[in-house]
Formats: sequence, C-alpha cells, structure tokens
Amino acid sequence: MSQRLSNGAIAPDRRCKLMDQQHRQIERHNGDESIAALMRVAVYKRAKAVAAFPIVVALCAAAIAMSLPARYDATAVIQIDPRQKSKPATPDTTGHELKQETIDAEVSAVTSAPVLRTAIDALNLDHDPEFTSRGPMSWLSRTLGTSPTQNIEAALASRLSISRMRNTLLVGIRMSSSDPAKSARIANAVAASYLKEWSATKSSAETAATMLGQRLKDDLDGDGIVSQSERVFASFLAQYAQNSEVPGPSIVTAAVPPREATAARPARTAAIAFAFATLAAAGLALLLEIRTSTRASRVRSAFACPRMTALPMIEARDATSSRACRFVLAEPEGAYAEAVRETCRELEKRRSGSPSRLTLVVSALPGEGAECLASNIAHQYAVAGHTPLLIDADFRAAALTQQLAGNSASGFLDRIAGRKPVANAILRDCATGLHFLPACGPSLIPIPVRDILGSKAFADAIAALRKDFVTIVMAAPPLLKADDARILADLADDIVFVTAWQKTPKRVARRALSKIAACQPKIVGAALTDIAAREDTAIMSLFEVLAEMKAVAPHRIFKAHAA
Repeated sequence: MSQRLSNGAIAPDRRCKLMDQQHRQIERHNGDESIAALMRVAVYKRAKAVAAFPIVVALCAAAIAMSLPARYDATAVIQIDPRQKSKPATPDTTGHELKQETIDAEVSAVTSAPVLRTAIDALNLDHDPEFTSRGPMSWLSRTLGTSPTQNIEAALASRLSISRMRNTLLVGIRMSSSDPAKSARIANAVAASYLKEWSATKSSAETAATMLGQRLKDDLDGDGIVSQSERVFASFLAQYAQNSEVPGPSIVTAAVPPREATAARPARTAAIAFAFATLAAAGLALLLEIRTSTRASRVRSAFACPRMTALPMIEARDATSSRACRFVLAEPEGAYAEAVRETCRELEKRRSGSPSRLTLVVSALPGEGAECLASNIAHQYAVAGHTPLLIDADFRAAALTQQLAGNSASGFLDRIAGRKPVANAILRDCATGLHFLPACGPSLIPIPVRDILGSKAFADAIAALRKDFVTIVMAAPPLLKADDARILADLADDIVFVTAWQKTPKRVARRALSKIAACQPKIVGAALTDIAAREDTAIMSLFEVLAEMKAVAPHRIFKAHAA
C-alpha cells in the first residue's frame, strides 16, 4: 500500500510511526525529571570539574596536615570507684546499666571545671602561651563576653581526650601538646586534680553522714527534729556505705613524656577530604543542572507559560552592535538563527488566518535581549518573503533605533506628538524588504510618553499600520522599568516573554509577568536567552563550569529590582 494518498495526506500507519518518533524526540529533549537522571546528566556534563575539585581539595588537606606542628600525646591511666553512683538504682535499672552510667558520670567529672581549674593553678597555665589567646582572638573573646579563665579552661579541655579502656574501670587521660614533657605533666596534673576533687567530695559526704548520725543519736526522745526521710536515708547509709572494699579512685599508670610525635596521617586526612569533596562536587553539579536546565516542564512551572525556544549567549562585542540585530542574516546556519526560526514557527501556529498580527516582544529587565530577538524575528519574516514591520516601541531608551537607524530624523513618537502621519517615518531596507519604524528622532518631545501611549491618536496609528502590514513585530520596554509595556500589551495579539534564564531570578520574572496578567492568553511562551551554545550531552570544560557558576550567582541589579 502506498505511504501517501492521492491528495498528499499521510497514511494512518505512517502517521502513527511519525507521531511515535516525535514523541520519543520530545522525551529525549525534555529528559527524565527524576533526581537520579538529573544527577547522571549533571555529573557527566561537569565530569572534569567533579574530578578535579576533590583532587585539589585532597592535596590541599594533605599539605595542611603535613605543615601542622608536631604534637605529642601523653596518657595517664586512673581506676575509678564504682561506688560513686550517678543516680540511685530503680527497679527497672540493671546492674550493668547502673555501672555504665556511673562510669560515664566519672568520665565527665574528669573534665569538669573544678578539676581543670585545679590543674591550671597547679601548673600555672594561666601564663602559658599555648593556652592563652592573643591578638584578634583575645579581642574576639572579650567582645563575646567570655573571661580569660573560661578561655584557658576551654583550651585545656580541647587538648584532653578522656576514654574508657574497653569494659574495665580504667580511664585514660590523654593530653596533646607541642612539648612532650608538658603533655605528661598536664596529664598527671589532671589525674591528681580529679583524685583531689573526689576526696573532697567524699569527705563532704562523710561529714554529712556523721552529722546526720549525731542528730539521730540526739533525737532519742523523738521530739521531731529529724524527719522520717532522714531516718530512712541514714538506715541505707549505715547498711551500704560502710561495706565497700574499693578504697576509691587511684592512678594506675602515670604519664611519661612520649619519645615520638603523633603521626599527622596526611593520607587519611586526604582520603576523608577527597570523599567529602566528591559529595560536595556532585551536589554542586546537581544544583547547577537544576538552575540552568531549560526543560519545558521547569519553564512552565516557573512562569506558568510554555517554553518557546532557547537563545544562545551573545558575545559582548556583538551585544550592542547592529550585527546582533541581524543574526539571521549574518549567521543563518547558527544556533541563534535556528532558535529565531523556531520562535517564528510557534507564532505562525497562532495566526489562524487573521489578516494582521501584532507580536509584542518584552522582557522583565533591560539587557535581556528583547530588542535583539524582536529585530531578528522581523528579519526572518522578511527573508521568508513576508513584508513585516518592525517597531521600536521603547520610546525612552530607543536602543533598537540607535542600532538600526541612528540618523533617523523622526520616529513614531514625533509623528504622534506632531499629529502627522506615522507612515512617513517608516524606513525600508532594500536588501531584505524589512520596514522599520524608529522610536523617535533627535528632537525632544514635550508630551510625556505615558500620555502619548494612552491617547486615541496612538491607538488609531496602530490600527492604520495593521491595515498596511500583515506582520508587525514590536520591541517593548522592560516591564519593570515603566508601565509602557503594560499599555502596549493591550494592543498586541501575541506576546513573547524574553528572560535571561541563568541570570534573572525567577521571582523577578514572575513579578514582571504579573503586570500583564490580564493578557495571559496572549502570551505565546518564554524565550530563554544567554543559554550556553553547546549540546546538552557535551562534557563541559573547567572554564565553562566556572562561567556557569558565575552566571547563576545573584547580581546586585536583580536584588535591587526584586526589593
């Protein structure tokens, strides 16, 4: 059976195959929206940066670890007394749990403020440069309201490491210092300070028990001086406190000065830094992919309008030249020209046989490329055989007029203000057949722009131009700069919203669109500018990744507009 019918229509089976192919192409273009798919694409595109960043971080970490001063660790071992209960036993508390809580409490007591203070006073560490802050750190401590005593105690505690040795009652007190002899002296001083503090606590408890016993003896007549709870406590104390065979905590092994410094372990440090840097690089790549992705679903969720096309970034030397306004002529096979043709195809779908169509091209902020896109759309229509009219409606800046007709004697605004026919100000390009209506001439206009745009003469002039031209493309001023674009949107049939996807914050673009919310049905879609001119699956260079990071970074101008 023939694939085409006699009237040129496509056969049903052939149509199904074409629809399937288009559907697969759309799926490949839009991509999978899952995080896993985004991660794969993000890491693959930025593979060079993802690989280089962890290596650099690991080398820096290893270099820092090797450059640190030598540290000496000395350890004193003490045996704690399990009789010092952290809290009384309960019916639900097992002996092992109670013992573990007791040990944990005693380990915490080793680094308590009284123990550290006693060790500091014993060794006169208040004047040791290793534990006293100087310069900016001292000033910062005073600003935060911390006393020098607290700073010294914190510095000493940061050098101490208290740990239980396996499941025994032995606790190691390890001290790290740049001087081997000093590390041993401090470890022994902390151990001795803990024993002294424990003895003082025990003496206080024994004194309290003796006083309570004496009170019980003096209260033989039961006159009520001693409460019932005190009697119960005294009976428990008499039953259990005197039956322990452990004399209390003691020093098992005194610390001795170490002979060798503790190894810096640069390899281990580099491995840890490499692992964390790899995760950070992958996360940053995913964030960049999310921020720069131009998928249709992301554009629709961001602006509530479809994505029309993505326009590549224009080089700085071409951004303000007349060449940028004629990219479809200067580079007809380039990515920008193809994006313009894609925009024209979307606009033609909405024409539906109407005699004239006025397309408004507008952006949120200056410098997003709305004038350039409007000019190229009009030039593309001219190349295709139409007779389009390009209007520079940015009457305040007139950037398009300066690029295409800087020597024009008059323009749209002059003619309306002087009540003269607008058609006399239209210029024609003999090479392409494009008609151009400049914004204004060099003379000053005494009437405010807002009054001219809202006048009946302006509306009548637009109606007259519709009769003479089938296709009209109008470059409007930015939405957040003035209300001119909102007035022009009421006169337009189609609206193309231009936004710098990687620069303009989405909240700023949404705020600009809210100004023309009443014209929502007219918005054909969003044209994304400043997109990197490369394939989505290409591996980016390190320079491109840095440029991408710079592009998505916040800009002060946008923050000012968003305020």
